[in-house]
Amino acid sequence: GRQQPFAPGDPSVSLDKKALSILASGRPFQTTIHIPGSTSGRGLVVQEVHAPPDVVWDRILDFNSYADMVPRTFECKNYDVQKHKATKLDPLEQTIYTKFKV
Repeated sequence: GRQQPFAPGDPSVSLDKKALSILASGRPFQTTIHIPGSTSGRGLVVQEVHAPPDVVWDRILDFNSYADMVPRTFECKNYDVQKHKATKLDPLEQTIYTKFKV
């Protein structure tokens, strides 16, 4: 089905003792967030990463490699990338539209 467009922002998730224990062991914590009033949800993964921010963002934005990096992701392709001029009020530089098969 079709998802509603992503609304950026804090997912307001607090980590319980089990989640913190998983992170302390060096593994990522994964959960789903139900969207009230809908039958859909969002995936959330929290992981401590010991790397510079530019390296982390390069990996996060490498959607075409997600099928090789993310379990249960079979295909991931960008179908549109819209460039924006960043400003102080809106630092967004681009919007990436991606189709996932999971």
